[in-house]
Amino acid sequence: MAGVMSRILDAYPGSLDGAVGLTPEEIALIEEDQGVTLPEDYREFLALAGGGGFHALRGETYEFPEILGIKEHARDILEETAPGESLDGCVVFMGHQGYIYAFIGPAEKGGKVYEVAETCEGVHECAPSFAAYLLGYLRRSSPAALRPPRSGRAGKRRRSWWQRSFFW
Repeated sequence: MAGVMSRILDAYPGSLDGAVGLTPEEIALIEEDQGVTLPEDYREFLALAGGGGFHALRGETYEFPEILGIKEHARDILEETAPGESLDGCVVFMGHQGYIYAFIGPAEKGGKVYEVAETCEGVHECAPSFAAYLLGYLRRSSPAALRPPRSGRAGKRRRSWWQRSFFW
């Protein structure tokens, strides 16, 4: 793929190690669930890593099939924190522990990325596009966050100096 997502992810070696892409049929299910046409950069991401294993998003709800139905959960938070706002025409692409959701706004409003959180009032603009949002996420991730998690004794030795100082 020569799209924007491929170029971004090529700049972060290892970020796709172990990632699972989705089939066109699985992407179509997400599109049907969201009730909108998915933006091209998000479709490309799904084809590369929408099935899981994208290390920078470890701990977030972004992968298929868990992403199905997420728009309804985000709608509940939106009704509480931003009355009058709507997710019509939007694509909810990520959730964090059931109280923060990231979504791509309608194409006619430029396809910007916003977040809504149970603990904040209103909707907050985060990035001009999904690709820009993901690039920011990758830039904020430490190199260790981009590697697959280790298990066993080797994983325990890789704790931060702070964890080793206070918990060992």
